[in-house]
Amino acid sequence: MDSPEAAIPLVTGLPTLDDLYRGIRRPASRDAPPLASDVAMAGAKLRGALSSTVIHADPELSLVRKGKRGERWPKLPPLDAIRVGIPFGVVLHQGIRVALHQSLATGFRVPVRDALGRGPVPVCWYGQQDAPWIAYYDVLHRLGLARYRPDDLDHLAHWAALARSCGWWWPGEDVCVVVERPEAVSVEPVPGTWHDEVQVRSVRYRDGWRPV
Repeated sequence: MDSPEAAIPLVTGLPTLDDLYRGIRRPASRDAPPLASDVAMAGAKLRGALSSTVIHADPELSLVRKGKRGERWPKLPPLDAIRVGIPFGVVLHQGIRVALHQSLATGFRVPVRDALGRGPVPVCWYGQQDAPWIAYYDVLHRLGLARYRPDDLDHLAHWAALARSCGWWWPGEDVCVVVERPEAVSVEPVPGTWHDEVQVRSVRYRDGWRPV
């Protein structure tokens, strides 16, 4: 589909996030869970497996804190952070995982989602906007800071292929609805951020939909 707006009529009836949580807390039957539940579980297991092989304490598993009083590490530009002794793993996490999440989730995905103006949207994944965690683990591998198992590395490559090639997507039992990436995106820097974070000024999808 050319935009999330155009895809919504095709995904009506697929489970929402609340539906998945409800199925976990109070399973109503012995029927197989929806495919979205399997995808969510597979993604969570992959991230856990990748984190478990990082050779330093991975901030993605538990927030690294400074000192005995448990203060959080300050958010500084990378070179300044290294100069004051912030561990390199924390600098990478802040500069890749956290910064991309702010730009692609807070700065892009949330405004697009709000523009749909409907109730809960069925569970989906975000293609290019899932890049924060994919890029983070990819960089750790490229720098030799993680030793992923071959199957996990292959699995990560599948998620990376999705991030390179599509936008939002909904896995159905028989059909997967996939949205093309936007035709044009204009961004601006977020004042006061330390890793060149950006927010979206305008988005145009290929069918002309302009959510922002």
